[in-house]
Amino acid sequence: MKQLTKLMLLLVVLSMMAGMISCSASGFTDSDPSGGDFGGFLGGGPSLNGSTSSGKGDSGAGDGSPLTPDSAPTEDGAEGGVSDDAESDDSTEAVKPDENLKLPSGMITAGAWNDNDYYQMWLDLFSQDGDEKGKLHDYTNPDNSWGYNSQKRVKVYVSNDENPVAGAEVVAYDEQGEPLYKAVTDAQGNAYLFPDALSGTVSVTSGSDTVTAGFTSDERSISVEIASAYDKLNIIEIMLVVDVTGSMGDEIGFLKAELADVVNRIVENDGDTVIKLAMLFYRDTDDKVPFDYYDFTDVTNTSGLTTQQSALNAQGASGGGDYPEAVDEALNIAVNKQWSTGVTTKIIFHVLDAPAHEKTENKEKLVSATKIAAEKGIRICPIICSGAAEVTEYTMREAAIYTGGTFIFVTDDSGIGGAHHDPDIPNVTVELLNSMMVRLVKGYHTGTFDDPIYWKQDPNLHQ
Repeated sequence: MKQLTKLMLLLVVLSMMAGMISCSASGFTDSDPSGGDFGGFLGGGPSLNGSTSSGKGDSGAGDGSPLTPDSAPTEDGAEGGVSDDAESDDSTEAVKPDENLKLPSGMITAGAWNDNDYYQMWLDLFSQDGDEKGKLHDYTNPDNSWGYNSQKRVKVYVSNDENPVAGAEVVAYDEQGEPLYKAVTDAQGNAYLFPDALSGTVSVTSGSDTVTAGFTSDERSISVEIASAYDKLNIIEIMLVVDVTGSMGDEIGFLKAELADVVNRIVENDGDTVIKLAMLFYRDTDDKVPFDYYDFTDVTNTSGLTTQQSALNAQGASGGGDYPEAVDEALNIAVNKQWSTGVTTKIIFHVLDAPAHEKTENKEKLVSATKIAAEKGIRICPIICSGAAEVTEYTMREAAIYTGGTFIFVTDDSGIGGAHHDPDIPNVTVELLNSMMVRLVKGYHTGTFDDPIYWKQDPNLHQ
């Protein structure tokens, strides 16, 4: 059933875009959940199995209160949607819907975590101290390393007349003037760089102006005021990068059954935001058709929607075989496509349940692709599904933190799919995945992130 979950995730992303089209860069408007811009695409269709729920979400208070960034979690993680000491119920029977049943949205549950917002907690995961080593400490061992080095972050905030500057190019240099890392500020004015150096300089360019500042081992959070700022364009570019290995045939049918409804809802909405959608489906490098790509298309018009519908309808599931897949090559293909050079919102939603192969060339390509995404201002938001293991969690959290993205993990709460990997992050609010994605896209586009809503309190929950 992990393939069902992945296809439902893909449907959720496409459904999300119906609400996004009516949103402008100056602010998104949440309409009446019973049938407005956001609510309209979230419901419809019969329930698969009633209100089946299991796993982490019910262990917390369910008030949807996230941690304050960089604050310490409570000892037992009791306040959030996911408790750090709760046990996953692996015996939960996966939902097995009838092939002819229309699948509703507003059912899949997930958690979201931004390691840049809780950076000290991220560092603690690599701790080598005493008997209680951090759970990811093995990845600092040269024999287990993937080539990431996220423990030397330099955070740069760029402003103009006290307003955050989006789209500024930021480069970190070592003491000899060699460039080490490049990033682009987000809508909040933040850029995250990971130079392999204890000290050096950063340059910030926006418009015709460039300013520099130094960083040291003790001072790695820098604020820069610059005289000019780029105009942020009201364009959202989303690329779906989706693992389609395995027995996906019947699940593709579920997606096709929903596609007409998704398309209608997108077309019916109106707004000033231009939304461009690209899709990359991948398997493994030894498969007959390892990659299937569909370029960016403006889905705010009927022609674009029709084009992407045809592309989705052409998909079938096959290949794979072993556990790792062509994750590194897929991400490398994705970041090197024709993303715009303007100051737009750029997001990759990467749906997967397996890591890249662990040969040196695979690891190097994965890290290189991640750095290219950071340089282009593409925020990678991985979504790990059932069947994922710790190595998938680790590499995808690295991809997210390197690019200023958000790590997303599907949970067992909805009862859909098989057992899901628990990253053991305290106080995460379990949300409806579709509501979460709308929230994240809005946040990356406007710079204002709404608080998460606990899934049982979400008016968009399918009953």
